Amino acid sequence: MVKKKYIVIIAITLFMIFQCSFVNNNAIASGDSNGEKKTSFTKNKSRDINYEHFFEDKKHWCSTMVINCSDFRFAKATQELINEKIGLKGDYDYFSIPGSIRNMLNKETRKLVMDTFGISVRLHQVKRVVILAHEDCIGYGGENVFSSHEEEYKTITKDLKKARRLMRLRFSNLEVYLFYGRIIDSDGIRIVEYEQIL
Repeated sequence: MVKKKYIVIIAITLFMIFQCSFVNNNAIASGDSNGEKKTSFTKNKSRDINYEHFFEDKKHWCSTMVINCSDFRFAKATQELINEKIGLKGDYDYFSIPGSIRNMLNKETRKLVMDTFGISVRLHQVKRVVILAHEDCIGYGGENVFSSHEEEYKTITKDLKKARRLMRLRFSNLEVYLFYGRIIDSDGIRIVEYEQIL
């Protein structure tokens, strides 16, 4: 019973993330500066929607998909890594999922997560994936479930590599890059550092 509730919660969360992203992107694409979109309550039947113009008119495709944990402590450093250090600003789809790769590796939630990623890969012709994980992730139960930082690092980096294999099995043409984030205390200031996992 608990597992079913967990699956339902994850499914609803992923749907809401995807839906919010879709609505926000449509509002931005419509040119509405305040991000609000006028809503029409008339019924649209999916069979009446023509997507051909989307593919014909599209001049730029998103080349990268970023998969990241939704932990707020890593948000700023994640954006700096993606936009500035890797240089992907304006050229990626962003999936922020609690626990990041945990739901991708979980047999009960894998299909839902991978199908959601597949939409981005197909529609935006994604060529590479960047997967980020971090220490003290609540998806794993936090750092206290590990006997040491070394055990935590080994476990999560091993899971990152499993996630890369899974992505390559599902989407064989994709390049997959992995990063692991740590919080470092530097003279009382918390700094996040990302390490690329090869």
